[in-house]
Amino acid sequence: MKRCTACFHYTLGQPSYCTHCGRSYDVKICARGHVNPRGVQYCAECGTGDLSTPAPPATLLFRISEWTLRLALVTFVVIVAMSIVLGLIYSVDWSQIGPHLLALLIMLGILYWTTTLLPGPVKHVGKSVGRQAWKRMTKHEKRK
Repeated sequence: MKRCTACFHYTLGQPSYCTHCGRSYDVKICARGHVNPRGVQYCAECGTGDLSTPAPPATLLFRISEWTLRLALVTFVVIVAMSIVLGLIYSVDWSQIGPHLLALLIMLGILYWTTTLLPGPVKHVGKSVGRQAWKRMTKHEKRK
């Protein structure tokens, strides 16, 4: 997402031009699409003088507002995620799930430990079989 410093509108994605005022973002672009620095008069690749008008450079206040907005958005997402996770943790009856979860973790630990004891060629065969299985599973999901 980009914010134009001329009209202050946001545009989704990574566009070359502002969709509201038509100015380019911090560069000059010729009619053939060559990107040039802000201060040039002619395109460095094709020599044409038909260049886009760039939006004015970002001021300090503009950059501070942009970072403040990002910080506020990240803080909001973190608070919402933490409240969901904490709500799930407090709503679970750990006296019933705890022993089963502990047994599962012990079994996973033993499985990991036994795979580290395997000789090198067996590990390589296991990895290649696992990769092939993963590729087939993801291909099957993409077809649906």
